[in-house]
Amino acid sequence: MKKTIFDFLDYKEYIQEKIINSPGRGRGLRLKMANFLGCQTAFISQVLNQHVHFSLEQAVKLNQFWNHNKEESKFFILLVQYARAGSEELESHFRHEILEILEQRTNLKERLNIKDSLDETNQHIYYSAWYYAAVHILLSIERYQTPLSISQYLRLPLVQIQDVLHFLERTGLAHESEGRFKIGLTRIHLSKDSVQIRRHHTNWRNQAIQSIDRNHESDLHYSSVLSMSYKDVPRVKEILIKAIEDAREIIKISPEEKLQVITIDFFGINESDS
Repeated sequence: MKKTIFDFLDYKEYIQEKIINSPGRGRGLRLKMANFLGCQTAFISQVLNQHVHFSLEQAVKLNQFWNHNKEESKFFILLVQYARAGSEELESHFRHEILEILEQRTNLKERLNIKDSLDETNQHIYYSAWYYAAVHILLSIERYQTPLSISQYLRLPLVQIQDVLHFLERTGLAHESEGRFKIGLTRIHLSKDSVQIRRHHTNWRNQAIQSIDRNHESDLHYSSVLSMSYKDVPRVKEILIKAIEDAREIIKISPEEKLQVITIDFFGINESDS
């Protein structure tokens, strides 16, 4: 299994591992690092092979270079602080923080093995923005199972996608293997009386408005205000429900190739008019 930063206590070993496992075994990567940091390539070699360390300012820039998410960035800075510690007391302090984070991650993984549904707190996060569900479902499409491919498809910052993937992995909605993310075992179901239902509908209707602005020929949008008899209201509603059921049967056996959104509304303006 591919190693992550949380498999290391030495940031230099972590960087060397990243270099070795990069395309072409990292050829030219030290030069790119040096250019990104604004230093000489020789300094990079000194840091990785001698008792020289990156400054905390350089560590922050390396977080950007390696596209670390928030949790990885925090841990990387902590590893650099641990390596730079000038006293046993300070070294012990940072080592304790590192081990505490690793213990928390271990406990979390154990909990994920028995979790089969999303709790209310994490549902609130999941439905706080449209892109959580978008990233989640995109993982069912093979060509969109890496942070970069998702970032490019949704046109969202890579670090934002990494944070979403971390959330999905943490909650069991996704799992990572060999650098690719797939949909996990945890399931999410939103009942019609859930406090999150309004946000869920709002998220995708806002996206529908943006789709109208893009004006793609392949998209379908229909809105109409009309009057009808009381007896025909349930008949029209039944037609729409049947259309949804028919669509679901098609989708159930359809290969995962393209992300689509369905939003359907049929409602009265005045609740007393019934």
